Amino acid sequence: MNIKVIGSGSSGNCYRIDDGKTALLLECGLSLKKIKAGCNYDLSSISGCLVTHEHGDHILAANDLMKSGIDVYMTKGTAVAAKALTYRLNLWKRDGVDGINNPYYHTERIGTFTIKPFMVHHDAAEPVGYLIESKATGEKLLFVTDTYYIDYTFDGLTHVMVEANYSDDALADADNDGRRSRVRHSHMSIDNCVKMLKANDLSQVKEIWLIHLSSSNGDIEGFKRQVQEATGAVVRIA
Repeated sequence: MNIKVIGSGSSGNCYRIDDGKTALLLECGLSLKKIKAGCNYDLSSISGCLVTHEHGDHILAANDLMKSGIDVYMTKGTAVAAKALTYRLNLWKRDGVDGINNPYYHTERIGTFTIKPFMVHHDAAEPVGYLIESKATGEKLLFVTDTYYIDYTFDGLTHVMVEANYSDDALADADNDGRRSRVRHSHMSIDNCVKMLKANDLSQVKEIWLIHLSSSNGDIEGFKRQVQEATGAVVRIA
């Protein structure tokens, strides 16, 4: 599986993945112009864009992508909150909730990828993460951003893209009490990131991408070293 970072962080998130048969965008929180540039000005190869939630740094170009002929996928809560266009809009299907009111989402197929959305914890209407499996290569990608906790564990992962937004020490030095509280209850710290990774099956993991690092409360080299030591995996920074 090939992963390309077009943008990551509060200024805008967008990633391109492909398995040699199908290409997808994960998030579209940049201008359409920047996304086109990140795709070598060829959107015809993109089979769809998966959006996690309605905040601008994740959904900015959704309507422009749909106008350009790209199918965009999100939850109903996200679509309503974002006032998304309906043309080429695809809503994830739900069929009930579990014992703690987490929605179950159907697994859907886009080209050679199967997509399983799952609920995450963020200050948004109906945010999700994604488990993405390639039928062409047998690889399995976990994509998680903008959440402070994950309710699930996953087997057989080959690629992980996970938020490592801040360290507790750096955040403690921040000036704004309200901002500190909001970050702690909506984003994943490096410590929680490590705990989440260690709770999952990493025996087949080829690489771990740390995404959505805070420019003021993150530590690129420190986070990379911490995750490498905890997992023994190849770690890349978006």
